[in-house]
Amino acid sequence: MPAFYRTYRPSSFSDMVGQEHIVRTLENSIKADTISHAYLFTGPRGTGKTTLARLLAKAANCTDRKGAEPCGKCENCILMAEGRSLDLIEFDAATHTQVDKMREILETVPTPPASGRYKIYIIDEAHMLTTGAWNAFLKTLEEPPAHAVFILATTALHKVPETIVSRCQRFDLTRFPMKDLVEKLSRIAKKEKLKIDDDALRMIALAAEGGMRDAESLLSQVATLQENPITEEDASLILGITSQAKLAGLARLLSSDDLPGALAYVRDLSEKGENLNAFVPSFLRYLRVLLLASIGPKTAEADLESLTKERRQELLAIAASLPTSKIVEIIGYFRTAETEMRNSSLPELPIEIAIVKSSADVSRQHGPVRELKREEEEEEEEAIDTRSTVPDDLPKATVRPEVAAISEISGTNVDDAVESTSPEESVPSEAGSFSLVDVQDRWREILREATRVNASLTLALSNARPKEVVGNKITIAVRFPFHKDRLADHANALTLAQAFDTILSTKVKIAVVVETKEEQAGNPLVSHALSMLGGEVV
Repeated sequence: MPAFYRTYRPSSFSDMVGQEHIVRTLENSIKADTISHAYLFTGPRGTGKTTLARLLAKAANCTDRKGAEPCGKCENCILMAEGRSLDLIEFDAATHTQVDKMREILETVPTPPASGRYKIYIIDEAHMLTTGAWNAFLKTLEEPPAHAVFILATTALHKVPETIVSRCQRFDLTRFPMKDLVEKLSRIAKKEKLKIDDDALRMIALAAEGGMRDAESLLSQVATLQENPITEEDASLILGITSQAKLAGLARLLSSDDLPGALAYVRDLSEKGENLNAFVPSFLRYLRVLLLASIGPKTAEADLESLTKERRQELLAIAASLPTSKIVEIIGYFRTAETEMRNSSLPELPIEIAIVKSSADVSRQHGPVRELKREEEEEEEEAIDTRSTVPDDLPKATVRPEVAAISEISGTNVDDAVESTSPEESVPSEAGSFSLVDVQDRWREILREATRVNASLTLALSNARPKEVVGNKITIAVRFPFHKDRLADHANALTLAQAFDTILSTKVKIAVVVETKEEQAGNPLVSHALSMLGGEVV
């Protein structure tokens, strides 16, 4: 099967996909017969630099041009299409970098064109020329004959001397949008009678990273499959990249804070032969779109266009379930994982660490245990002996089923309790009373609401736990005095009180204390840590 990027190379300006502003400028120049003596096309690989250079050369020497379009039938057009034109000299600077080769080429410049109006020199990968070659070229570029046109193409503009850049008309080519890539691939697939899913085409376009030539080459590679039709999963096996369905699967588990499920998901990917080194970069790209979508669908509009309707709805649903700050946090963890995987003998481990850190419960604590068993919770309640007595005639606050409350290894010297109340502390509870168990069951929600309103409280609250409830007064224990001072600040106490009001639907008074040594020693988490690691409470 021939390479698609050769077969479907544009033969006219109308065949060009993308780069509309550059195509329009060149067409106007050709129509007005104001072709410059030097052009510089710069941009990433596969964005059409050489193609545009050849189209410009063809149009400049076409004897039966229609507007700006070369006719493709005259002698000059046919000779250029077949690579036999004496008036088109293509020079690969990556292969011939030395000054002697450049001088040899420049010696032909004064010679008039053989059959066309212009003698056109295309210098590909121009940045590879040596300083001597540039110096030899500069004199000719300063005073070129009227029939000479130089077209330079480069992927590294910063390596081209400023003296050269200043004497050229410069055009910056950009990567192709996903939409343009998918449309071109779809047209090729129809002409080749290739049955391939839209998701598979999008995966190819994503792997091409904005390069049309790369996208067409990858389609040629995928087309060798005998599957009919070719699915996204088939394409992922050939390309070695991860399908959108797999990326969405992990994102969905992280958004629901399903730590065991997310870890099992990665283990399953590994066991099925997924390339985890390619999975993480793909997942980071997915998280980037999630981040943009969480700010607003308009922000991610260009990226969402490349997805099918189902994938788009799925991504927007996941984005809606995660705060923007949480997505940023997850991105940070997986960027670290991407770096650490390069030197890891266990590629799963950095990913698993990133998942654990991304878990809402684990990310808010410093201890090694995320969730105590129910018996340990009961032991902690008995040791602290802070369960409040609630009259039977007062209704309890409604509690939704949640993950176990955040537990904290905490304690320092006793400090005086500092009580902070909201401005409405004197208002009696309208939604009924609540107990310590109610607060513990909803503690994670309360923390999330408080840090959503004021992210600067995250560190102080990561060391906090509900200690006692008496009436509508809640005592919160922290590990360090400066955390107590932070939470006791009037504005921060108001934020915390509002979080309780939002989650428990009741007005509260808040007192913040620093845990004693004895309370710390009675904490099952501390006992467990001491038994495992040794040492003593200090």
